[in-house]
Amino acid sequence: MNLPSRIGGCPVYTDLGAFGGGEPTALTLGRFDGVHEGHRALLRATLAAARESPGTRAVAVTLWPPPEWLLRPTEPRALLTTLHDRLALLATSGVDAIVVLSFDREFAQQSPLEFLTRLRDEAGMRDLVSGPNARIGKGGAGTPSVLRSLSRELGFRFREIVWHGPAGTNRSSTIRAALARGDIAAANGGLGRTYSLEGMVVRGAGEGLKLGFATANVSHADWLCVPGDGVYAGLSVADGSEPLRAAISIGTRPTYGEHPRVVEAHVLDAEGDFYDRPMRLFFVSRLRPQRTFSDTGALAEAIAVDIAAVRAAPLPSAETLAPFVRDAHAPAGSVG
Repeated sequence: MNLPSRIGGCPVYTDLGAFGGGEPTALTLGRFDGVHEGHRALLRATLAAARESPGTRAVAVTLWPPPEWLLRPTEPRALLTTLHDRLALLATSGVDAIVVLSFDREFAQQSPLEFLTRLRDEAGMRDLVSGPNARIGKGGAGTPSVLRSLSRELGFRFREIVWHGPAGTNRSSTIRAALARGDIAAANGGLGRTYSLEGMVVRGAGEGLKLGFATANVSHADWLCVPGDGVYAGLSVADGSEPLRAAISIGTRPTYGEHPRVVEAHVLDAEGDFYDRPMRLFFVSRLRPQRTFSDTGALAEAIAVDIAAVRAAPLPSAETLAPFVRDAHAPAGSVG
């Protein structure tokens, strides 16, 4: 894994024994896909556990690649975040360190006892914070009841956190399902932030430019979650610049016949082009489903209506764009 040594001021390790100093740790472990509100509850509890014992560090441990990629390769699951985005989000929680462990077949064979012993001996674990859906070790055998029993055997404290928010909102699968049906409000509510994805801008067919609405085609990792087909009000951040309003279209461009599914954005008030530059798209609200128009003139009229709706749409607060917008600046007219 090619990872930065620090992100957002937080050190990142790929080895449990790399902390140095032998300080005790309060630790939470998970995939943390999306770093949603449920994950943030775990992180807050881990910070609270660390504060109870002076000199204890709060540590988040995650795995890469995702276990299902290795264990269930025929059942691919799209992810809400890239690894780098996950680290950036974890760093904003205030933890003292992040550990990314490489998940391979040897790692997958560890029993709950073996893995927890490693965490205790190599990472100084004195507290383990987990949710009710924890499954640690080979075959997911490390359920909360097993972890509680092993904590007494190994001499650490096990703390199970109960979710008090709306049912289901603390699960990545619920957020993925909301995105798939285009329910941006539900997805953003579960995430506690504005959902975004990043990719490189590549050359497309140029049909938008012919209509007078140039678009940036954003190529992204095929394992990232993409909202359902339709048109969205959103924001675009190109190569770290300030965010601009954008009308984002996702679909197969059916007016032109069947084409591969694309994500493209008409960036309002933009100058120049964005080719070969990274662009992050934030999804604020869904305007309409994908439609097939009788001709390109009707399509152009619909796009003009979409752009007017984007200009009128309330913008998210700067905090919900963090940490992916430089200094968390939102465009003029943001709310919250």
